[in-house]
Amino acid sequence: MSWVVNSTVECVPSDPVGEAVAAAIAGVMGSSSVELLYAPDDAPLPPAPDGPGTASAVGDGPPGWKVRLTVRLAGRIAPLVAPATAPLLEILGVLPDAGLQVAARFSALDRRDPAPLSPALHRAVRDMIVVEALGRHRASAGPPVSSALFAETIEFLIELSGTRVESHDLTHGVIITDVLRDTPRLELRYPGDLRTAKRAPLLFDGQRSVLVVDRQGRARTELQSHRLGRLIPDAPRLDAYSPEFSHAGSLVAEATRLLGGIGFFVRADRTIWVFADGDPILMRHAEHWTTFPLALAAAITNAIGGNAATADVLVQAAFIISAQRHGAILAIVDDPSTLDGIVSSKDRFDLRHSLDPMAMQPETRLHHLIDAETLDAQTLARLAALDGATILSRDGRLLAYGAIVASSDSQHEGARTAAATTLSQSAEIVLKVSADGDITVLRGGEVITTLLG
Repeated sequence: MSWVVNSTVECVPSDPVGEAVAAAIAGVMGSSSVELLYAPDDAPLPPAPDGPGTASAVGDGPPGWKVRLTVRLAGRIAPLVAPATAPLLEILGVLPDAGLQVAARFSALDRRDPAPLSPALHRAVRDMIVVEALGRHRASAGPPVSSALFAETIEFLIELSGTRVESHDLTHGVIITDVLRDTPRLELRYPGDLRTAKRAPLLFDGQRSVLVVDRQGRARTELQSHRLGRLIPDAPRLDAYSPEFSHAGSLVAEATRLLGGIGFFVRADRTIWVFADGDPILMRHAEHWTTFPLALAAAITNAIGGNAATADVLVQAAFIISAQRHGAILAIVDDPSTLDGIVSSKDRFDLRHSLDPMAMQPETRLHHLIDAETLDAQTLARLAALDGATILSRDGRLLAYGAIVASSDSQHEGARTAAATTLSQSAEIVLKVSADGDITVLRGGEVITTLLG
C-alpha cells in the first residue's frame, strides 16, 4: 500500500488530516495507491485520472486549497472486473468521497498545523472512513441510514470484540436492513438499549441467530438459521452453510444476500467482518480495516489467468479454515504433471481412475467415495482441514488432498511452512493457513504477504 501528496504548483500545503485520510484508505485497500493532489482555490485541477480500478473525489483542503483524492488499484488487479473483484470495486468507488467527508469533519482542527495526528485520532479517522463508506455503499440504498447508526454499531462491536463471558470469547451478528417496515410495538434502540443486557450478544451470536435492526436503528427481531422463511417467504434452508462453518460468518452473509442491507459479525478471534450481498466487504483486525479478502481473490485470479470462480472458492475455503483455527495448505497448479515427484500418486485424486484397482492403497480407494467432481468452498475447506496439502487445477478441479509434499529440510521452519514453500516453486499460488488463523501467500518459493485472520 502507498500514498503520495502532489500539488499543481511548486508548494504543497501542510495537511496532516488529509495525509491521515490517505494513509487510512491505503491501508483499507491494500493493493492500491492513493494520491492527494492539491490546487489553489483560484486554480483548476487537471482532469481526473480514469480507467478500470480508479476512483476520485474533489473537496476542500486546508484554507486556500482544494484537493482531489484518487485511489487506484494495483495494476495486476485493476483490469480484472469479475466476480472476485466486483465487491472490491464497489468499496473503491465510495472511499474517495468518504475520505474527503471525514477530512471535512476534522475541519475544526487547524489543518495548517504541521504536527501529525495522534494515534487515537488516526484510529478515529480509520473508523470514520468506514462509517462514511458504508453509508454510501449500494447495499445502504433506500431509506437513509444515518451515519450515527453505523458509527454506534461499530463502536459497540469493538467493545464486544474485547469482551469475554464465562471465559468464552463472544460472537455477535447483526444486519441493518429495511425488510420490516411496520411500526414496532416495543421500541428498542440498537445498540444503546442492548448495551446493558449482557445476554444479548449470546442470544444473537451470528452463528445460529442474527439480530435484525431497521434503518431507524430499532432492534426488531431475530433471524434464525433454520427459520429464514419467517421473514423471507420460500427461503431455502442454509444447506450450503452448515452449522460447522457458521462461525466464519456465513449466516450473516446469507442474511445480507437474502434481505439486503449491511451485516456485521464479530468473530471469536476478535475480528469484525462486514458483509453486503452475501460477500465480505471489510474486516477490522487490530484497529485496522482492510478489504484483503477481496484483494486476495483478485490477486489469485490474476495469478491463475483470470479464472475468478476458482479464486473465489479458494479464498472462501481459506477463510473458513482460518475461522475454525485449523492449519492447511491450499494450492493451484497450471499443469498437474508438475506434481510428479512432489506428491505421491496415492494422494492424487485426479489419478484415481488410472491406477490398477487390485494394487490400490487404502487411501486411493477412498478417492472413489469422495464427491468432489464440482468443488464448493465448504467441501474444499473440509478436505483441506486434513493433514497435508490440497491442490487444485486452474479450472477448479481437485487434484489432490491430504497430500504429503516432499519438501526440503525443515529443521529451521515448521513442516507445513517447508511443504508450502516447496510446493510454491511449482504451483501458481499457495495459501498456507496456520492454526492461529494467519494466511500466508507464497509464490516461487517466496512469501508474498501474510494476512491476519
